[in-house]
Amino acid sequence: MFSSTAPDALRRPATAMLGCVMAAYVLAAAGGVGLPTVLAFLALLACTGWALTSVRDPRAAWMLVTVAVLMVIALGSPSDEWDPRSIWLFHAKRIFVDGSLYAMLDGYAVFSHNDYPALLPLLSATAAKLVGHWNELFPKAVGTLLLLPALLLIARSLRAWWVAALFALVTLQIGGTYLVDGYMDALLAVYAVASLATAARCLSRWNALSWPDLVPYVLATAVLSLIKNEGMVLAGVIAVAMIAAVLLRERRAPWGLLVAFAVALLPLLAWKLAVAGAHLTNDLAASDLKGQLLARLPEFSNSVLILKKLLRGWALVPLLILLVLWKRSWRTPVVLGGMLAGLAYAGVLYAVYLGTPHDLDWHLATSVKRTVLPVFLLLTYALLVLVDRWKEGEAA
Repeated sequence: MFSSTAPDALRRPATAMLGCVMAAYVLAAAGGVGLPTVLAFLALLACTGWALTSVRDPRAAWMLVTVAVLMVIALGSPSDEWDPRSIWLFHAKRIFVDGSLYAMLDGYAVFSHNDYPALLPLLSATAAKLVGHWNELFPKAVGTLLLLPALLLIARSLRAWWVAALFALVTLQIGGTYLVDGYMDALLAVYAVASLATAARCLSRWNALSWPDLVPYVLATAVLSLIKNEGMVLAGVIAVAMIAAVLLRERRAPWGLLVAFAVALLPLLAWKLAVAGAHLTNDLAASDLKGQLLARLPEFSNSVLILKKLLRGWALVPLLILLVLWKRSWRTPVVLGGMLAGLAYAGVLYAVYLGTPHDLDWHLATSVKRTVLPVFLLLTYALLVLVDRWKEGEAA
């Protein structure tokens, strides 16, 4: 157990880092990429230094060491993968050259998915502005650095240092090279858990909202929604899952959490309005998703193929069985919310793959290992929370 001031040693620097991230985004949205965004990025680096002071907490120490090791790897290894180079780093370079958050909205290079949110490309471009020239190492490593505030907020939600250590190790195992090579999917998974953890912290046992915890939830959820398009879906699934968990467990509606969720989505809404104004779309939204889904649904082999790929072997099956059979999971809102969110997002992935306009085998082979990461990490976090509270008999 930790003193009452221990959680603040993790919450404050993590919240400050996320605040700097969103400040840079708002400044870029209002006036372009320049000195104000560079100053916000410098403030982010300063807050990273502040976060190092939390190393005395062993829960934070595991997260700090994990990110430090990943940063060394990220800074020493350029990416040759398609998505990092042709989407995220390409968008970042366009923002760097044009000095505008909206550089992609001219419709150039349709293959790069110009409608994707530009938060990470903006931060990468700002990092390049800071060093004075473009390269593909320092900008790429920004995504790895951004793991830190989310991991600190997750560590804050766990009580035992060894459980936090287990989560760090599981994140390394599940995320693998996606944590350092410029892909957004592992970062998306970590922020999904951070959104879940901070949402649970907002809800106290006295049926009231913990207002100091609303700010980390709003910021973590805002960043989650701006990582990539799937972030908006994950943010919504997590909010609905937590609201459903509270309704099932305590027979009340957490309206404050719902309002906080709406506030968190405002930056994404502004981006989507800009995308709509530029008449941009993406391959899934422009396709006959419903028609493809209905066409593939009668063929049972398609569903079997998708489920086999989503389960990724055997690991997810015993995890699900354990969570369902563990009676305490139904009495702990954060665990119930994590289960519901993980399974609901798996259902979303199933529907997307069944309705994909692309060849199903190709789409699964090129993406499923990445897209399933949030499902694995949400369910793993739910299980670790149960382990963390094994002897206490308390609801989250």
